Amino acid sequence: MTDDDPEAKVARPAIASASGGVRRDGLRALAGVAPRLTDPLLRKRGFVEGRIVRDWPLIAGADLAGACLPESLSFPRGRRDGATLRLLAAPARALEIQYALPQLIERVNAHFGWAAVARVALRQGPLPAPPKPRLRAMRPLSAAERAEVAEQVAPVADPDLRRRLAALGEAVHAAAKAAEK
Repeated sequence: MTDDDPEAKVARPAIASASGGVRRDGLRALAGVAPRLTDPLLRKRGFVEGRIVRDWPLIAGADLAGACLPESLSFPRGRRDGATLRLLAAPARALEIQYALPQLIERVNAHFGWAAVARVALRQGPLPAPPKPRLRAMRPLSAAERAEVAEQVAPVADPDLRRRLAALGEAVHAAAKAAEK
């Protein structure tokens, strides 16, 4: 192997972490680390299986996931089947969810791969508001930057399309400049 060989692999040194473990130099995907971090917190809240909270929209489907949330999953002592899943349901959709419980139990068990859930306890109450999407702060454009965008869209013949393209160009330009800072 030479220095010019693109296939030559350099072994990265192991670095001792603050927790006493060994950490490899490099980046790791957050999705691979998140379960290890969130599972202990979810266990304190009554979830032996943290996957049910993380994967709830996949398990229940988009429609039902917006109308109910898992509160806890408790197994009988010493067993890994026959659990009770406690759901918080929006009052306006509780009857619909009640009718869908057999399918929901089926979906949860299919997700786990075994008959984990035997029954569901439904509690009606207000669901927490979904988090609002965070908008990026965009700085105002200078007159020269606006003129540059206007010059780029000037060849467009349709005035409505030209106006919309100019607005899009200004937004892209402002977001790019804000990201640089």
